[in-house]
Amino acid sequence: MRITLSRLASFTPKLKELRIILDPKGAASKGAREYVERFYPNLKKNNPDLPILVRECSGVQPRLTARYVNGKEVSLSLANQEAPDIHKNLEAVGK
Repeated sequence: MRITLSRLASFTPKLKELRIILDPKGAASKGAREYVERFYPNLKKNNPDLPILVRECSGVQPRLTARYVNGKEVSLSLANQEAPDIHKNLEAVGK
């Protein structure tokens, strides 16, 4: 499946921060690591003012957390997901 990031440039202005937490060697984080390696540069390029934090921590389950202007946070598990599925999750929290 081909992934494009053109739609990611239109994140809602209410989105204030994205965090991706993953295990640098864990099997459950394989898709999250692949997503970060392949797509983080373009994601950041398309959203230069949006803080996008990638944190590695041994023994954790991968998660995507979105923080919005009103302080609300949405956290989704990325465990055992492929890069295209993670892309869909990112699109969902960015609307």
